[in-house]
Amino acid sequence: MTTARATKTATATATTTATAETAATAATAATTTEAAMGEVLVQCRGLTKVFDGQSAVAVHALRGIDLEVGAGEFLALVGPSGSGKTTLLNLVGALDAPTAGALRVLDRDLTKATRAERARLRLDSIGFVFQAYNLVAVLTTLENVEFVLELQGVPAAERRPRARQVLEELGLGDLMHRRPKELSGGQQQRVAVARAVAARPRLVLADEPTANLDTENATLLMAMMRRLRDEHGMTFVFSTHDTLVMEHAARVVRLRDGHIVADERRNGGAAASPARPGAPAAPAAPEAAAEARPGAGPGAPAAGGGLARG
Repeated sequence: MTTARATKTATATATTTATAETAATAATAATTTEAAMGEVLVQCRGLTKVFDGQSAVAVHALRGIDLEVGAGEFLALVGPSGSGKTTLLNLVGALDAPTAGALRVLDRDLTKATRAERARLRLDSIGFVFQAYNLVAVLTTLENVEFVLELQGVPAAERRPRARQVLEELGLGDLMHRRPKELSGGQQQRVAVARAVAARPRLVLADEPTANLDTENATLLMAMMRRLRDEHGMTFVFSTHDTLVMEHAARVVRLRDGHIVADERRNGGAAASPARPGAPAAPAAPEAAAEARPGAGPGAPAAGGGLARG
């Protein structure tokens, strides 16, 4: 009787201890996740960009931008053409250098980084979706998506299944062996997105990612990106004219003439930062509110090797 009672007591104690350990582990994981989601990935202070190369008149693309982007954000940069959206993406993505101001991305000071350091940052931690797609013409769809993974040194046994999975999620499972010239503009757009997210970078910068997609595929794309955000903590920053993208965004930052004029958080969140003092007032309604869907892009994507200025 005494032995049985002792056994029951020991079992109860062990169960209580295990439960406490499980709760502690869960609490630690939750705290770690919350801390990670609170991390600032992008910090701009007084960020300015002036283009004065071939033009007789200097173009002030950005005028003292102050902006922070936290880990796990789903943020849309919205504004008319020429407002500075794409220029800002270029600077954050280490594709261009600011004229003045401070810029930290993923804990690196990009105003002081060498060319090699910037290239390494792009390869390891940033995914790009370009308006011009920038697919490699001689590679198949599958090989294009695998390309960044291969540059990162991911073994073929791992990178191929990852590339296949992303392509299938974007409805491109039966087009894996086609080359870019055999794909429509919308299909090339989805391949470019697949390539950007397959490596699961910490930060994805997308310039008009739904520009050539119909409503069904645009919705599919946004759902996949939100899932990647939720499951892997990836951070997404889009430039867009598309109301569908704006509807999916948890935060909308509006630009006009190189200024931030509004910063809105959705789902009950408060605005992160006020509009820059002295900047023009925000428009009364979203610029694309009157456009029918699909009304994503400002037109056909520009040719070239980088993001178009906008």
